[in-house]
Amino acid sequence: MAFYDKWFGKGRVAAQARAAELRGDLIKAAELFGEAGDTLEAARIMLVRGDAESDARARLQLLTQAAKLAPEGTDTNKTARLKRAELLLALAGDAAVSAVARHEVSEAARDLEAIGEPLKAAEAFARAGDKEGEARALQAAGDVERLEFLLSTEQHKERVSRSRDERTKDVDVMIESGRRREALEVLDELLAGTPDDAPLRERANGLRARRALAPIVAVEARGADEHQRFVLVTGDEVIVGRTDGAITVPSNAVSRQHLRISREGETVVVRDLDSRNGTQLRGINLGGALPVGDGIELRLGKEVPLRVAPSKRLEGAVEIDVSGEKYYACLGPARTPVAGLDLVAGPDGWLELASRGVRAFARDVELVPRATLLVGDAISTTRGGAPVLRILGK
Repeated sequence: MAFYDKWFGKGRVAAQARAAELRGDLIKAAELFGEAGDTLEAARIMLVRGDAESDARARLQLLTQAAKLAPEGTDTNKTARLKRAELLLALAGDAAVSAVARHEVSEAARDLEAIGEPLKAAEAFARAGDKEGEARALQAAGDVERLEFLLSTEQHKERVSRSRDERTKDVDVMIESGRRREALEVLDELLAGTPDDAPLRERANGLRARRALAPIVAVEARGADEHQRFVLVTGDEVIVGRTDGAITVPSNAVSRQHLRISREGETVVVRDLDSRNGTQLRGINLGGALPVGDGIELRLGKEVPLRVAPSKRLEGAVEIDVSGEKYYACLGPARTPVAGLDLVAGPDGWLELASRGVRAFARDVELVPRATLLVGDAISTTRGGAPVLRILGK
C-alpha cells in the first residue's frame, strides 16, 4: 500500500506541477516537479525561466541550477550547459579579461569542451589565454589549419621570449659593468617590440631616471677621517644666471644669463654677459674680463654676493660660492676628489667616469674605462673594496 501511495502521490504532485506550468506559475511548477522527483522536468522549467529572465546574473543562476538538475547526457543538460557557457563569455566582454573573469571563461571553455562543442571551446580557451586547452579543442574539432597556425605562433613567441630573456640578462651585465647607455638602448629596443610590457617599461624608466647628468653632480668622497661632499660643475665654462646656465640663482636682480667663469689661457676670468643690472666689484660694474687671481668677491645685480677663488680642497678647481651653496669647477676635464677618477660629459649629457692610471670597481665588478654613471653608484679602486666615491646626484 505504501508503494502505491508513494508513486500515485508523486503522480498527483507531477500533475499539479503541469497545472502550475499551464497557469504560468513556473516557480511553483519547478518546485513541484522537484518534489515529484522529476529532475529533468524541473530542469526544463528552469531553462524556460532562464530564457525569460532579463537580468543576466539571475539568468546565469537559473541556467546553473538547470545544468545541475538535468541528468548527465540529456539534451536538457547539454542545452543548459551550452547556454550557461555562452552567457559567461558574454558577461566577460570582448576586452582583456580580468583574473576573476578569466576563471569564469576557463570554466565555460571546459564545459563547452565536455558537451562536444570544440570550436566554441577553442575560442573560449583562447580568450582565457589557455593555449594548451585551445590546441586540444582545435584538435578535437579537426581544425588543422587553425591548430598549425596556433602552434607556429606559440613557437615564434617562445623564440622571441628566449631571445628577450637572453637580452635582459645582457642588460644586467651592462648595468653592472657601467655600460648603462647601451643597456638603456637595449631596453628601449625591447620596448619597441613589446610596448605593453609594464615591468620592462618600469625598468627602462627607472634606469633613465637614475642617470647622473651634466653639468652639476654632487659626490661624496672618502677622506682620511671622514666623508666629504662636493658639488662639481662640469664643462669648460660655468654660466651663472637666473634661469639659464649651470648655476641658477632665483633672484630678479639676476639676468637670465648673467656671468661667465672660464679660462683664457692659463688664467681663470669672470665676464659679465651684458646683464641688465650688471656685475659689481667693490661697487663698480665689470667692463670686461676680470682675472680671479687669489680670489674675488662680486655682486650680481648689486644684490647677490658671489665669490670665486682657487680651491684648496680640490686641486686645479675653482670654488664658486653663491646662494649658500659652494660649487667646484675645473673648467675643463672635471676631476673628482679621488685621484685618477675624472668626470666627462658624454654627447647626450650623461656623465662618464674616466680613469687615469687606476681601476674602478662597483663592488666586485670592474667598470669599463668610460662607465656611464648612475645616482647611487658607489665606486672603489680595488675589487670588493670600500667605496671611495659615491654619486649623489644634484
